[in-house]
Amino acid sequence: MNSNVHIEELAELYALGELDARERAQVDAHIAQCSDCLRRVGEAEETVLALERIIQPVAPHAGIAMMRRRRVAWLLPAVAAAALIVGLLLPRPFTAPQNPALLAMIHSHFSHAQFSGVAGAPAAKVIYARDRSWLYVVVEGTHNYSVYGSSGGRSLLVGTTLPHGETSDLYAKPSLRLQRVELRERGQTVESAALR
Repeated sequence: MNSNVHIEELAELYALGELDARERAQVDAHIAQCSDCLRRVGEAEETVLALERIIQPVAPHAGIAMMRRRRVAWLLPAVAAAALIVGLLLPRPFTAPQNPALLAMIHSHFSHAQFSGVAGAPAAKVIYARDRSWLYVVVEGTHNYSVYGSSGGRSLLVGTTLPHGETSDLYAKPSLRLQRVELRERGQTVESAALR
C-alpha cells in the first residue's frame, strides 16, 4: 500500500475482520503513520461494536457472522448508514464527560495544601493554580461542606463540596485571589488551609 494513499473503504473491512493477513499488515503499517486513517479505523470499529450491541439480543454475533459470510456489495454502504444512524440517535457512550478540575491541572502549574482543623475532621486537600485562578477541594467522605475563601480581610462563599464515590469535592474559579480556604459545617469552621 502506498503510504501517500489513504485506506478508504479498507477501514470498514479491517473493522469487520474481512482483510487477509497481508492486507491487514498493510493497513496496520499505514495507520501507524496516518492519524486520519487511524481515526477512521477507530470509528469503523466503534460502529461494528455498536451494531453488535444492537444485534446481540436477537442472537449473539449472528448479524456480524452473517455479514462476514455473505460479503456483498451493499455491506460498506450499510455500515456507513448504520454509523450515521447510531451517531445521530444513540447516546454517545464512547466519550467521557470532561472533568474541568483535571483539565485545569493538566494545563497549568499548581500547588496544594493540606487542611488542618478540629480533632476528627476528615482528611482534605486543596489543589490550586499558582496564579489562584482556580481551586479544587477534595474531602474524604461524602459529606457536603461549605467552602469559604478569604483574602485581605474579605471572606466569600466559594461553593459547596458534592459527593462523588468516597469523596466530596468542589472545583471553583473564585473572584478573589485567595490566601486561605476554610471548610464549614453549619456556619462553623471545621478545618482550614493556607494558600502560599
